[in-house]
Amino acid sequence: MSAGVVYSGSGLSTIDGKGRTTLPAVLRDSVQQSSGGNRLFLGRHPEYPCLVGHGLQELREFSEDIRQRRSEANKRGDEFDRQIAGAESSSKFDVNFEASGRFVIHPMLKFFGKLEGSAFFFGTTVDFLLWNPELFLAEGPAEFDAQKEELRYWQNEHGRRGK
Repeated sequence: MSAGVVYSGSGLSTIDGKGRTTLPAVLRDSVQQSSGGNRLFLGRHPEYPCLVGHGLQELREFSEDIRQRRSEANKRGDEFDRQIAGAESSSKFDVNFEASGRFVIHPMLKFFGKLEGSAFFFGTTVDFLLWNPELFLAEGPAEFDAQKEELRYWQNEHGRRGK
């Protein structure tokens, strides 16, 4: 595992009836570097109707951040509830993926991410997001307009390949 992993790039993957999808190769290397293998953590995004994913290193950094915030609160004499601070990771699933990137999205995560027949993946430097493509184009924040263009590209490419 290595610190300094950057999640960049994007891709569009189908999701079959059993919830199987594929982590795009452009993100796979970063996840493998962070986790030291074919292991990712996938959970509900705290603000958007999508999922967020990352490797083991980022999960450890999140845990360390909670410890640091607790320590700082204690120094100030403030209350600090670790359970509330850590609740964001309560829906994170530890997922193993095949060398090809193929993995299964838990049904609960499919529900929270409103995922159906496909998923649009894109890196946000410190993690990556998985969106329902139609929902992303219709309701994704304006700050993601460049990624919406990437999604349109991937949709065009998949259409040309007959997928």
